[in-house]
Amino acid sequence: MGEKFSATSNYLVSFNTIALVPIWIENNLYTRVIENHTEFLVKMKPSAIIKKSLVFYGNSYKHATFFSRESIGRLHKLPLMISHDFGVPLIMMPTLSAESEGNIWISFSAVDRYSINSHSQCLVHFTNSQVLPVNVSHSTMCRQFVLSYFLKNHFQKTRDMMNHPFSQSKLTYTPTRNNPKR
Repeated sequence: MGEKFSATSNYLVSFNTIALVPIWIENNLYTRVIENHTEFLVKMKPSAIIKKSLVFYGNSYKHATFFSRESIGRLHKLPLMISHDFGVPLIMMPTLSAESEGNIWISFSAVDRYSINSHSQCLVHFTNSQVLPVNVSHSTMCRQFVLSYFLKNHFQKTRDMMNHPFSQSKLTYTPTRNNPKR
């Protein structure tokens, strides 16, 4: 990013979002937004974008955190379900504590794999072939991916139970015929 830059002042996480990366410019914390086919700056902290997106989609940071805790436990660095569309959850996972200024938010569905470079730095490989170095260990990223998978799995199981509440129990009633006596 050069000396002169243009940045938008508003952004909402969507299914096109790949990562929200914090970047300091002139003593201000901005967000480098990486989407499937573009990148740009937003004049907001990554955590503010997450919170604003949750509100836009009819949720809150408090409720999203509660749902994650209920789904996968009272753990540190919980992934959050921002929204869902036709049963597909939009899950963002943090690399650090959610309020940390160095935290990168990564879209669970955009991750293809992780690797380690020659400097022992963790690299996130995305489904669109982009690669992003992150500020945490390979094992931390694997943990975050697994927690996000558990959150997705819990959401889908809960949704299936709501859509088909009686499919879990087997039909045990078998009608008998009353044959008239002859």
